[in-house]
Amino acid sequence: MVAPIKLAAFVTILLIMLLQSFALAQEINFGVSPAEVRIEDVLPGDTRKFQLTINNKDEVTRVFTLATFQSPEEERRQGRAEFPNHSWISFFPPQITLAAGSQGNVTVTVAIPQEQKWAGRDWEIWLEVTAQSTDLLRVKLYSRLLVSTGGTRFNIGVVAGIAVAIALLAYGGHRYFRHRAKPK
Repeated sequence: MVAPIKLAAFVTILLIMLLQSFALAQEINFGVSPAEVRIEDVLPGDTRKFQLTINNKDEVTRVFTLATFQSPEEERRQGRAEFPNHSWISFFPPQITLAAGSQGNVTVTVAIPQEQKWAGRDWEIWLEVTAQSTDLLRVKLYSRLLVSTGGTRFNIGVVAGIAVAIALLAYGGHRYFRHRAKPK
């Protein structure tokens, strides 16, 4: 007789806790788009920018904070490695205040260092958007960022220098053999 009462009390308390968590989660109503961004063939030393849109569907003004979040290995897309350095990604502004029922854009900049060791790589990182709240529960949404770097970068100065050197050698060789072939 005591066991069913304890079980009923336990289930009741569990339901109350779950319903409170659900109610708190429903208070914060926002969206982030796009849900996934692909940046392909970015060369080391290049910078790419895109817009992340935050939609405040709530009935009150909310402050949203942006950050990077290293995706768990088991959640990463196949063939993608951990993003090497979070500082390569910046947000402008890093925090945005949106009135009820409005949306705003944040510019995300991805800057890959010029070192060739970063060429030919595939990475994944998540962009985290957190709605600040006075409640105990903070809702976070993520946008998946997939970055693929291209091959080596050609230095136009080096290529031009080699072309000029070849042209000078060809011209000098031509003059040498032409001068040598003339009878005296």
